Amino acid sequence: MNQQIKNKLDIFFGQYQPIKYKKKQLINEPGAKTEKVTYIKSGYVRLYTTSKDGEEFTLNTFDSVFYLSLINILSSTKNNYFMEAITPVELYEAPKEELIEFFNKEPGLMFELLVDVLDNFRNNLVNSQYLVQGTAYSKVASVLMSLANDYGTKKEKKVTLNFATTHRVLASLTGIARETTSLQILKLKDKGIIQTKGSHFVINDIEKLKKETVF
Repeated sequence: MNQQIKNKLDIFFGQYQPIKYKKKQLINEPGAKTEKVTYIKSGYVRLYTTSKDGEEFTLNTFDSVFYLSLINILSSTKNNYFMEAITPVELYEAPKEELIEFFNKEPGLMFELLVDVLDNFRNNLVNSQYLVQGTAYSKVASVLMSLANDYGTKKEKKVTLNFATTHRVLASLTGIARETTSLQILKLKDKGIIQTKGSHFVINDIEKLKKETVF
């Protein structure tokens, strides 16, 4: 989301009382239907689904809860995802009617949001390539590259992910087994391409990591 859109939404949602969630706290579950739209003030949220045997699949987006909830209220559909706070989270909830009234007063904002959504859609198409192409190794490298680009803080050649990411979550992002994921992470560490600080991944050289991906 570009800064211009964010500034306008910050002003609108700032009139509501923020709701706080602790790390690992569940925010929402599939099947929930609401007439309010959710907007993240700070923190990151994991969106995921589970199969019948309990296997998780995580969406490669950790800050798009606003768009998901907007789609749900405008199309009158239920939420299909678990929403888990992976960092401490503060969010706002605004009534549907008041948000629509705000959009009517800001006619250009909906177009700006559409452009942003389409840009995210394009990125997700590219990111989905690693789910069907390449080896387990290149898939893990690709998802780390995607996370570094979207949610990383760069300092010289190094990029540190802004939130803790477990091997289990990486496995659910790539669709491969956790044990297999851990082996690929170890290979990347042995090559000196990545390291970990606590539960945070650090990309030592983003250009070297890019050469290991399917992109």
